[in-house]
Order: sequence, then structure tokens, then C-alpha cells
Amino acid sequence: MSNKELHIDKEAVATLAMVKEGLLSPVTKLMCEKEAQEVDSTKKYKGKHFPFSFLLAPSGKINAEVLQNSKAGEKLTLICNGDVCGELIVNETFEIDIDARVKRIYGTNSQTHPGVQDLYRRLGKYAVCGEYTIDYSDVKEHIEEVNEAVKAINAKSVSTIMLSGKPFHRVHERLIRTALVKCDLMVIFLLKPFTNDFLSYETRKKSIEYFIENFLPKNKVVLVPLENTYIFAGFNELLLNSIVAKNFGCDKLIIGQNHAGLGAFYDDKEHLHSIVDTIEDIDIEIMSEFVYCDKCKTLVSTNACPHGRHHHVSYHTTSILDMLQLGIMPPAILMRKEISSIILSSLFPERSVKLANIRQDLFPSSGILDGFKDSDFYDSLMDLYQTSSLT
Repeated sequence: MSNKELHIDKEAVATLAMVKEGLLSPVTKLMCEKEAQEVDSTKKYKGKHFPFSFLLAPSGKINAEVLQNSKAGEKLTLICNGDVCGELIVNETFEIDIDARVKRIYGTNSQTHPGVQDLYRRLGKYAVCGEYTIDYSDVKEHIEEVNEAVKAINAKSVSTIMLSGKPFHRVHERLIRTALVKCDLMVIFLLKPFTNDFLSYETRKKSIEYFIENFLPKNKVVLVPLENTYIFAGFNELLLNSIVAKNFGCDKLIIGQNHAGLGAFYDDKEHLHSIVDTIEDIDIEIMSEFVYCDKCKTLVSTNACPHGRHHHVSYHTTSILDMLQLGIMPPAILMRKEISSIILSSLFPERSVKLANIRQDLFPSSGILDGFKDSDFYDSLMDLYQTSSLT
């Protein structure tokens, strides 16, 4: 047996770990060529819906040479960023159609589609299947965390919601609170990207943790990072999310009615379906759209509010993000001031000295000198915004 190296990226490591720990069950291994062709043709694996074959086909000239020359029974050492992360015993290698695979994952292979270029970059011409081990303990730890939470309260019903939390606003709060009324335990999956973003994962995590810590029954909520790998980026996102949620032990997945994965399609018999029709063994609850109504003076469902759109303040994520990027504190009806403070403090750390001076000059003070935090400034600023004259 020879010892060759196969170089893979962090997304491949995370996805291999998810499969190894059963989170994409019924898929529990890399597929051989015959299995891959069948799944790509039928969209099913072991009688269950699965949108595309599960393959390992890393890009790169050296990887291509290794796979072309590998024989059954050979051991390949898996390398990620220069470090050994596992090993694979070759069962079979085979050539794949890269264009067709990209289209199966994203629904298109047009390079104008976000993510398609990246997928072309990371996909190689040759795939390999075989038994493998992978060094990635986080997945197992999170499964155990959810299991322990279920046992602690003897939860019979477990709901989940998947969020990017970019940013975490009042509608997210309403969705979570509404779901908590109907279940024993709520698992919040926070999508963890592999690309850099101006609003970091750590900042988003800190925002949601603040809400859980201060405004929810902590024994009924578990926050779990979900590696947002390329397989979740296409039009099959909802189906794959439901598979992961089910394999984490959840029986209900909460989504908004504007979820990108809800698009309708026609089957071979020209019957109109939604992707929800293909999801098995887990209940999908579609929440209505929420807005702030200036007549009702509260957050309302558009299905239950009698007032027109001209009275509604929408929770448009891109616009809220634009405000934060500009350093503008969103109104409290859109986001809690404490969460806005967490985000603005992380986005503009260089402001600290100036903010401390402004706070000292303008804001009311007890006269006691204390340690200054940027978040204190933003909290106090929102209080001033809400202060009104008595005359």
C-alpha cells in the first residue's frame, strides 16, 4: 500500500464530517460511480429524497494526477491547509461531468449566479469513493449538546430555525418566541460561512447569545453553528436543511414564507409542486411575513393586520445592513439597541476614543468613573433618541 496525499479545503472537511456523523443520512458515505449516476437521475438515495450525488472531487493538477493513478486499496492521506485531517482507502475513482454537477447543485451553471464561479474553482474532473476518517470533532460535540438538552428537560417536541443572523432583528425574535410556545426545545442553527464577511460570524453569534441569555428560557434553547458549505448554497438548500435538522433530532423546521427554497416546480406529469412536497419525516412550518404597523404600534403578521402596506415598516435585511455599515444605529423597532451596539462596536473599533469623549461631554453621568465600552455609548445614544420634551 502506498501513501499519497489528497488536498482538500475546509468546506470539504466539514461536509465529510457531517456525513460521517450521520447528519445527511441516509447518505453516510462517498458514492461510487454507479450510485452517483442513480442518485443524479432519480433524486433519491435508499428510497429517500436526496438532490444530488455525494462526491469528493477536489480540484488541482496534483489531485487529478493522484486520483488518476490511484488503485483500489491504496491509502490517501487527506490534507487541509498543510495539516493532515484524515485518510481515505480508495475503492474507486471515476471521471465526472463538472458542468452537469454544478447545475445539479445550483440549478444553473451560469457564472453570473453567485457561487457558481467558486464551485467551478473547487471542483475537479475526478471523484474518489471509499471508507474514510476525518479529524473534525465539532460536529460530534454539537450533536451531543443537542442530545443532552433533550434529555435535561425530557423534550418530546424539538423545533428548529436556521438563521444567518445577518443581522439578528425583531422578526427573528418573533419567529423564535412563536415557535417556542409550540415546542419543548428550540435548536437555533446559526449558519457559519467559509468566506469573510463584513459582519463576522463571531459578532452574529454574540448578538444571538445576548438575546438567548437575557430574553429566553435558556434550558429550552440550544444555539448550534452549522457549517454553511457549498452544498447548501443552491436551490436545494431547504431540502438539505430539513435532512440535517431531522438527523439532529428535530421534528419541525420553521421557515419564512419568503424563503428562497420555496419555489414551485413541475414534475414529469406536469403537476405543480413545492420543494416542501419532497421533504419527509419532518414537519415544515411556514411563518407569515412580519412587519411593524404604525397603526397597530407593534410587530404584526401581514395576514392579521387590517392596515395597508403604506402603514407597514418592512424588515428589509439589506437596508438594515446598509445602515449598520454606514455607522447608523437602526431604530429600536427594527433591532434591539443592545444588539445594534454589539454590531457597531465590532464594525468600528477605531471610534473608541472619540466615543468616550462624546459620552463624557454629552450624556448624563453618575459621576463615578468606570471602564468605558463602545457598546455603552450606543446604548446611551439610543436612550437619547427616545427622550422627548415635556413642553
